Amino acid sequence: MFKKILVPLDGSALAERAIDQVEKMAKGSEAEVILPEGRPVAPGKAPEAGQMEESKAFAESVTRSKAYLERIVTRLGAISVKSRILIPSGEPHAEILAAAHKEDVDCIVMSTHGGTALARTLLGSTAEKVVYTTKRPVMLVKAKEILAAHLDEGEVFAGVVR
Repeated sequence: MFKKILVPLDGSALAERAIDQVEKMAKGSEAEVILPEGRPVAPGKAPEAGQMEESKAFAESVTRSKAYLERIVTRLGAISVKSRILIPSGEPHAEILAAAHKEDVDCIVMSTHGGTALARTLLGSTAEKVVYTTKRPVMLVKAKEILAAHLDEGEVFAGVVR
């Protein structure tokens, strides 16, 4: 059914909940899973830090991201799911949308919470921006912690999380 599935990750366990669903979607099919990771940010303009320090920090961030995503590629490879990584360097939602367009993906699968706090709205800001901006199908995977805590979704939206 799907030929290309984009699964944006941020390194958090909550974001990885999307992988469980993608394994079910892609296993036994010809679907390719594309994994961008949103942590690396291109060096900014901080003159006090110095260009060499900024470049070194960026290179280390890219190295960590590649290692993290390679673990996910290995996990998917173990069940015969073809996958590859992308290391974007901008705002996460913009990079997700750009990757979806460039790769012409059939579906975007992402967690509703990623690295955001539970007190924030049910849709994290990145997921919200992607959902409301793309014309592609998006599958959102709820964070397990919300379900396990037996919270009323209305309370989460109202910011009443105790």
